[in-house]
Amino acid sequence: MSDLPLTYLFEPQRFQDRGKAYGSCIGGRRFAVAHQTPGTQITGQTSFVATTPTFLIRQAAASHRVVLSNFALCQDGTPAGGTIHVAVVLDPADRYSTGGSAITPQATMSDSEESAGFTFRTNPTATSPSSARILYEWTQPVWAGSVFNPDLHDGVVLGTTGSILVYTWAATTAPTWIIGGFDLLADA
Repeated sequence: MSDLPLTYLFEPQRFQDRGKAYGSCIGGRRFAVAHQTPGTQITGQTSFVATTPTFLIRQAAASHRVVLSNFALCQDGTPAGGTIHVAVVLDPADRYSTGGSAITPQATMSDSEESAGFTFRTNPTATSPSSARILYEWTQPVWAGSVFNPDLHDGVVLGTTGSILVYTWAATTAPTWIIGGFDLLADA
């Protein structure tokens, strides 16, 4: 992990000006998740099913907690039928079962040697919920080009083992997304 210069410690206004994101980035602990092939579409579902999340962030006995700060999903392709639903679910169990496509989290500091202790998958099969909690559910208007971007204010924290599941669904035609990015912090 990169060390902060001593001048950084004695310039509190510098930290407050740039906020927590800067501090975790400069420390090599902030990661972004976006598909590494621009324009790749991810398709959601046509109904809510607990074992088919659109996105899954998981940890299995990691050394750090994971904090989900925010994410952005850009609607693309054929607009979904009806209202789009987006739900964020937190479960203390590792819910990953099989399948899906892995996306490697990227450190947001260019010279960071840190790697993420968590994994990110699109459209995996998840195990049945253990102690799952639906933290948020939103609806999104349907039109190509709309961006869904909730700021969670570093307010969703995953312990050293567990899962954050993001479900997206719409009746008739499933929503299609470009991942604008998931902003995550590997916390101590």
